[in-house]
Amino acid sequence: MKALLTVNVLFWLCASYAYADHNEEVERFIIAGQTATYDCPKSDITPALDRHLANHDLAKGQKDRLSLIKSHSLICVGQYHHAQDILDTLLNDNSIDKESALYAGAVYQVGFILDVQENPKRCEYYAEAQDLARDRYSDIYLSAQLGLITVCNQDTTDISVKLGKLYALLERFVEIGDVAAIAHIHNNIGLLYGSIGQNELAAEQYLKSYYMGLEVYTTSNQLATLISAVSANMASGDFVAAKQNIEIFRQANVEVNTPLTNAWLHYAESRYYFRLEEYENLRNSLLKLHFYLPKVSSTIIHRNAKLYAIALCIYDDDASCVNAFLTQQEQMSDSEHKRFLAKRDYLWVMSQAYFYTKNIEKAEKTFRLYAKLSNQQILDQQRSGRVLGVANLHGQITSLENELLEQESQKYRSIVMLTAAFILLLAGVYFFVVKRYIRRVSTDTLTGLLNERAVITLMRRLPQAQTSRTNALAVIEISHIRRITAKYGHIAAERALQAASVSLRKVTREEDIIGRLGNDQFVVCLRNIDESLALESFERVQNALDDTQFISRASQQESIESQLSVYLSTEGLSDIDDVLADMRGSFTNEDA
Repeated sequence: MKALLTVNVLFWLCASYAYADHNEEVERFIIAGQTATYDCPKSDITPALDRHLANHDLAKGQKDRLSLIKSHSLICVGQYHHAQDILDTLLNDNSIDKESALYAGAVYQVGFILDVQENPKRCEYYAEAQDLARDRYSDIYLSAQLGLITVCNQDTTDISVKLGKLYALLERFVEIGDVAAIAHIHNNIGLLYGSIGQNELAAEQYLKSYYMGLEVYTTSNQLATLISAVSANMASGDFVAAKQNIEIFRQANVEVNTPLTNAWLHYAESRYYFRLEEYENLRNSLLKLHFYLPKVSSTIIHRNAKLYAIALCIYDDDASCVNAFLTQQEQMSDSEHKRFLAKRDYLWVMSQAYFYTKNIEKAEKTFRLYAKLSNQQILDQQRSGRVLGVANLHGQITSLENELLEQESQKYRSIVMLTAAFILLLAGVYFFVVKRYIRRVSTDTLTGLLNERAVITLMRRLPQAQTSRTNALAVIEISHIRRITAKYGHIAAERALQAASVSLRKVTREEDIIGRLGNDQFVVCLRNIDESLALESFERVQNALDDTQFISRASQQESIESQLSVYLSTEGLSDIDDVLADMRGSFTNEDA
């Protein structure tokens, strides 16, 4: 009996040690597998993750944390339904601490899934995640905050306020030097620009996020911002840039090769060929896309893949396919149909389908809706362009508010001794902020020149030139910025623009107006000058730019390529907006 008891004790001790060792192994795995909300777990952890989750002897707390990593991994490969099931189990478990990072992370992930599905309830989850993570879980707090700013309260919050908040966040994280967060914020700025139709600006932000993300993100997460850049390129009609970025995506995807990234690649190609009406290429892309569709739960990709297939049916003269599609659409509920009517591609395909079936009345009605939506988007884009300068101002105000709040929190430490000093400090801050505000609201942060808003305002106020003199204007375009970005990255492109701005300063006078227009253009305005002198000055400008070089990569220099357009006027420049529009339209796209 004693021998049996001894054996049992030894068995229990061995089992306890084995269990303890296993728990330590799992704990190390959890710590290694956890990633920030705006990144993705490494794909190679999946087998070990599933093995640990299958262990029935696992401690509950560890199982819950492993489950959250699992749902995060599933989201990153587009398996939203499976991830949602895991998250529902976690959120409905009353034993989980509602103040824990686990619970806050689960709430945020649900919000993200609803966001991908364009479900308005996403805002409720983002708001809850932000409250749960405030002052405790910085990555969850930032992601939830960005979600609220970018996709929530669109009808009640001025877009300039939203952009101002994003740029204020960007400034804060640039000071900290958090590259991953900076890339994440650039992505959300791109989303917001895209939502107001400023697709060129959106693509620029997505590419900044992509190239910065190369330093800090897992490869699969890097591609998410690159595919967004491709979509923005196509939305702006820049199909050359779209094709270039699709090829960059294809090369990067060789290492990733997940169902989601493959679906993104072939979806982007299908959309590209659909827009260009290259139907044979569209057919090949759709064949590849349909192989991955069952493995991806993206309603947008599934919906548009069906639309592109119908475009092929029309091209193939497949009447039964087109009629079946129209029948299916006419059987949709009013709410479903209303949601689809906000999509340009849908209206285009529907009008083509009705025209193909000789239902001219419905074809005309649908095409009128398409034209109305297109015109409305153009008007919205024009309206939104007016608030972009205001957004920069709001960002500075928000930044100032944060500074004042920090100072306010410190003053109570010694209110008696610091009263006089605090009053002096407030006066100093006031004058500092006014000076800083005037400088920043009119300065391009990359080149230090006047920004577009400031330089146009100055030129608009120019008086009429004196007799025998002229107001001379030159718009200069650095014509290969996209190629530099595609080949060397955005930092090299920024160096090129900075080098160009330095050359412009060297060959112009103090009284000349110099500024940056848009992404890759500059303007030089010579006030009240002799016409021959003006032309000589612009020739010096062109020669200086031709001789300008920048560092494209370590120990390698390249020359600037530029185009110049000149305008002379003896009158003032009160119509400067129209003048600039004509001058900018005269450039040829050498990047193409």
